[in-house]
Amino acid sequence: MPADSQLMMEVNAALRKLMQLVQTRSKRIRKETGITGPQLLAMKTLADSPGLSISELARRIYLHPATVVGIVDRLEGHGLVDRTPSKKDRRQVQVRLTRGGKAALRKTPQEARDSVIAGLEALPEKKLKRLAASLALIVRVLDAHAKGPVPKRRRGRPRKEESAPRKRRGRKPA
Repeated sequence: MPADSQLMMEVNAALRKLMQLVQTRSKRIRKETGITGPQLLAMKTLADSPGLSISELARRIYLHPATVVGIVDRLEGHGLVDRTPSKKDRRQVQVRLTRGGKAALRKTPQEARDSVIAGLEALPEKKLKRLAASLALIVRVLDAHAKGPVPKRRRGRPRKEESAPRKRRGRKPA
């Protein structure tokens, strides 16, 4: 049975509104603290688990490692985090909050740090469980559609974007 198109539009609109609220919140946090929402999330995660690798930090905050490298670069530039080579594998680095980073995190208004948690704590457990199940379903649906079909690689000749540029035939330049 096909889903109700009006209901699907309402869900889609709610998701767009949610994304807008997240962006607005991030801008407000940056205005108040000088730290973006993703930077604050990275700092909170590092406060709870110091010495994470870039890839582990990325996994925990659900961002691509390349994005997290940029976040860590900016935080390091402001003296809020530092990187040290891992003792187990010198190719990896561990990221930690500096004293300045810990101080900046403490100075961040509590509301900026935990507004979502505070809102969720106000919900009755039954509603919170329904919300968790619904969000998990949305994540599964979006994740399945984001991956899409895996393109098959042709054997033999390289893809157009992989091949070297072709030389033009004709007159030689003077």
